[in-house]
Order: sequence, then C-alpha cells, then structure tokens
Amino acid sequence: MKSLRARVLLLVVGFGLVMASLLAILMHASVRQYYGDWLYGKNAGFAQRILEAHPDLWRDYTSDPAGFNATLRQYTLYSPHTGLYLIDPQGRVLATAGDPKPFWDHYRVDLSPVIDSMRQDPSVPIVADDPDQQGATSLVAAHPVVHEGAVRGWLYVVARQTDLGTAMPELVRSYAIRTAAMVGLTTIAIGVLLTIAMIALLTRPLTALTRATERIRNSGFSDESCESFFPDGERDDEIGHLSRTFREAFDRLRQETERVRTIDSRRREMVASVSHDLRTPLTALIGQLETIRLKQDSLPAQAQAHLLERALDNARHLRRLTDALAELARLDDPEFRAQAEPIAIGELADDVAQRFAARAQEAEIALSVEYPDGLPLTRVDAALVERALSNLLDNALRVTPAGGRVQVRALRENGAIRLEVIDTGPGVAPEDQPRVFERFYQASRHRELRGSSGLGLAIVRRVAELHGGSAGVRSEAGRGSTFFIELPLGAAAALPA
Repeated sequence: MKSLRARVLLLVVGFGLVMASLLAILMHASVRQYYGDWLYGKNAGFAQRILEAHPDLWRDYTSDPAGFNATLRQYTLYSPHTGLYLIDPQGRVLATAGDPKPFWDHYRVDLSPVIDSMRQDPSVPIVADDPDQQGATSLVAAHPVVHEGAVRGWLYVVARQTDLGTAMPELVRSYAIRTAAMVGLTTIAIGVLLTIAMIALLTRPLTALTRATERIRNSGFSDESCESFFPDGERDDEIGHLSRTFREAFDRLRQETERVRTIDSRRREMVASVSHDLRTPLTALIGQLETIRLKQDSLPAQAQAHLLERALDNARHLRRLTDALAELARLDDPEFRAQAEPIAIGELADDVAQRFAARAQEAEIALSVEYPDGLPLTRVDAALVERALSNLLDNALRVTPAGGRVQVRALRENGAIRLEVIDTGPGVAPEDQPRVFERFYQASRHRELRGSSGLGLAIVRRVAELHGGSAGVRSEAGRGSTFFIELPLGAAAALPA
C-alpha cells in the first residue's frame, strides 16, 4: 500500500461501503417507520370502522358479556395476528377476540399513553401495553366506546406484527424499496467511478513531477531545467502552480549548487595561492634570520642592518597578507551585512585622498580629487567604501612613476554613483584585465605590484558587490589605467539602515 493511488482508491472503496451501509440502515429505519405508520393507520381505521358499523357496541356487550368475545372474534378472522379487546376506563380487559388470560383478574392495562396521544396528536403511533403478555408493549390503536354521552370503555387494537422480520421479505419485493436500493447503489457506483477518474487525473501530473524530480536528483542538479521535465507548467490550476514552483525551486537549487561548487573551487585555489604566497616571504624571512644568527659575529653591522630591514619588510608583507585574508573572509561571511548611512560620496573621496597626500608628495606624484557640486547623498557603508577606495589609491601610487599623476573622481552616471582612480602607470595588459580582480591572480610583470598582498582588488570587487554594484578597469598598456567602482543608487538605498 505504498502507492498513493492505491491508498486513495482503498479509502474511496471503504467510504463507498460505509455509505452503502449507512444508506441500508437509513432505508431500514425509513421502511420500519413507514411500516409502523401504515400498520397504525390500518388498525386505527379498523377500530373506527367497527364503531361506525356498531354504534351501540357497548349495549351489545352489556346485553351479552359472555358471548361478546365471539362477536370480536368475527372481526379478526382475516387478521389472526391482530389483537382486539374491549377495555373499561380502569384498564380491565372485558372482552377479547383471542383466548382470555388467567392473570386478567388482577391485571390492568395502562391507558395513559393512549389518553395522552388522543389529547396531543391522534395520528402519532402509540406504543402501549400488550394485554396478552404482562410487561410487554406493542404498537396499539384505541378508540373510545361512547354510550349515552359518556366513555364506557376503549376498543383496543394491538398490532403484534411490528417486527420487520416477517414483513421485510414482502417489503423488499415491493417496487418502491427495490427502486430506492437500485438508486442508492447506482449513486455509490457512480461516485466511486468519478473518484477513480479524479484520482487518475490528479496522480498523473504528480507522477510526472516525481519522475522529473528523480531525473534532476540523479543528475546532481547539474541539468538545465526544461519544459519537458515539467509538462504541466502552463496549466492555470493548482497542478500548474505546483509544477512551476518545483521548476523554480530546482532552478534555484541548481544555481546554489553551482555557486557552492564555484566557491569550493575558489577556496581550493585560494588555499593553494595562500600557501604559495605565504611560503615565499616566510622562506626569505627564515633565511635572513638564520643568516643573522649564524654569521652574527662575522657580518658587518651595516650588512646585519640590511638583513634586518629586509626581514622586517617580509614580516610586514606577511601581516598585510594575513590582514587582507581576514578582511576578505569577513566580507565573504553570508551573515555579514553592510551598515549603510547617507554619505556625501565626493567628500568621502576627498577625505581618503588627503590621507595619501603626503605619500604622493614624497613620491613626486600629483594627486588630485574631482567631483561635481550637487552629488546626491548615497546610502553606503562608509568604512567599506573607504577601504575599497584606499586599495585603489594604494595600487595607483605603487605603479605610478615619479612625475606622474593620480586622479580621484566621483560622478553620477546612468543612475549610479561612480568612483574612479586614474593613474599614469604602465597600465594593465589586455590579457590580464578580465582576471585582475581575482584573488591572488598574478598579473604580467608590467603591472606587478611590489609589496602587494594580491587581495586588494578582490576586496574592492567584494565591497562593490555588497552594495549591489560592480568594479572594473579600463587600461592601455603603457598609457595608464582607470579603476572604477559603480554603486547603483537604487541598490545602495536598499541596504539596511
């Protein structure tokens, strides 16, 4: 019973059987009610006709009490199961169409149900004492026997054949009962057939969805979802909505799977690159310290100072590299959120440039900032944008020769805020430009940054992505480069306050 179709079919069949049983019970109760009403009406009419035919019934009894039993017996010749009695107002049996019972001398029929029914609704069947059986009740009909304006007694009719055990065979053969049974069974059969058709209609698309799910699962979420996987996606009902939801979910899972695979691949590449980049300065640092330790007595002081300075440079490079790795790891954290606030982006660029002014002057490089008046306030994380702009300025100053120029620009372009750092350095080779923002990517020797961690531009791109923007470069070898960050106003405004 693992199949949904089998379970639902079993449920429907069971429901049909329960309904058939309930219908049979209701039919039996209805027939019983109908038979009781019919029998009561028949007996009540029987008593009424006797009194109409013999209006002086009480005088007939008083004139011959012993022979009145024979008179009553004549009325029941064609209905031997019907009990017919003459009962006085106190409930004593005065005469009967059957055989007298020995206990009648001290027995009294309880006439209160008969009297109550006559007062309320005479058409309602009465259940009262059966004079032939002490303590037993049966369906009865009674009519008062009036003489000289007073009730002298009751003509009491007992319908003992109220159990359908003997009457049911005749009733079942009746046209009405057979028709009702046929209609009920036909209704149940049609309901079962319609339910089976409905089950097939519902389970067919579910089966197709199951096959599509298994196919995508077996492919490791690498196949592109297509319409053949979800043939009911164009339907406007719940099945179509479910199919489209499955398709969107699997597309999202495929994208997330690809993203995880890409991140894992980058992680492995980063681990390999970090291992390589850490090994080089560490090896040099260890060699320099070992040289100083082993040749401390023989090396001149000037040579020792030179080795110590070089060891210090390598240690600083290691610190820059580890700091950049920690910063990038923080920015890559899925739970990290930029803390945005309205910022005058031009003034922010000017503040960052001022921190590099002394360094530029020492390197004999002209550093300038340009931004137009009226730039709108931009909701960004000021610390992150400062870090990205600082990385770009640091790289520009490293590659620009003495006498060169570095310019920082902030402008509004195509509904976005654009930050540019323009240098007059050697430029970036065309083959390096598509990958220059990758982590630990080693550019050509024309653009190699001495003392760089190799992660500065990766941090710049990550900051731009956190703001819904992008980072890029325009360059010609030998003619300088323009590195830029674009921050869409709408995307930046969507950051949490």
